[in-house]
Amino acid sequence: MAQAEKKGGLLRKSSASKKPLKEKVVLMYDEIFTVEDPSKCNPRFWEELFLMKVNLEYLEGKLEALDGEELMKIKDNINCLFQHCIQALGEEHPIRVVNALQVPC
Repeated sequence: MAQAEKKGGLLRKSSASKKPLKEKVVLMYDEIFTVEDPSKCNPRFWEELFLMKVNLEYLEGKLEALDGEELMKIKDNINCLFQHCIQALGEEHPIRVVNALQVPC
């Protein structure tokens, strides 16, 4: 079996018959970069996010790609990300602490 492609958050390149697979953490990052609150549909969104290994390359790329107007539209979600990041630093669960430390602040 061929090894999965992980560049840019993709687990598999797209082909004619299959949709590209994305890491779950990348899908969650994409939810943060929408106008709607990501925890609205999933109340455990933030707890789950910090249990997953950070995809720093993808997250930094998404942040750098935003212009001022786009950033203002998702300002509340970005603030929530950093607020929950700081809260995770105070938790006893070491995986959450390590993953929170890796989020670019």
